[in-house]
Amino acid sequence: MDSRKYPPRPLPGVGAIVVGSNGILLVKRDKDPGEGLWSIPGGLIELGETQEDAVVREVLEETGIHVELLALLSTADLIIPDGDENIKFHYVLNHYLAQALDEETQPEYPEAEVGWFSLSDLESMNLPPRIHELLMKHQSAIERTHHRYFSN
Repeated sequence: MDSRKYPPRPLPGVGAIVVGSNGILLVKRDKDPGEGLWSIPGGLIELGETQEDAVVREVLEETGIHVELLALLSTADLIIPDGDENIKFHYVLNHYLAQALDEETQPEYPEAEVGWFSLSDLESMNLPPRIHELLMKHQSAIERTHHRYFSN
């Protein structure tokens, strides 16, 4: 059984809104929760790892992109019950804003889907509602970061 399903306690995780010259970096999830949906890169914090190190590692593994963390944007709970009122997934997630230091994607797994998208692309994309809300909530920070680091 997947050790992330029906956990005995919440699992700590991280995610990054990565801003580059071509927009926001997104990955297509290959497992639940949200399998097949576009999302921000992220994952679980490993034992002995800081959350900052975890988010840098997860972005690099999932996308091949090196990042500089700029700010902690939010903390959120992701709690998903099953149909029998048991908790199937429970994550405590810290979301960071990050600047891309390079832009050629090279995910750890060649079959992974990764891409750069503009904020205007998001309306037509298959995103989890919570990720769409996160990106819209931090739209001004995303735009300021893009302007500061990538506008000539």
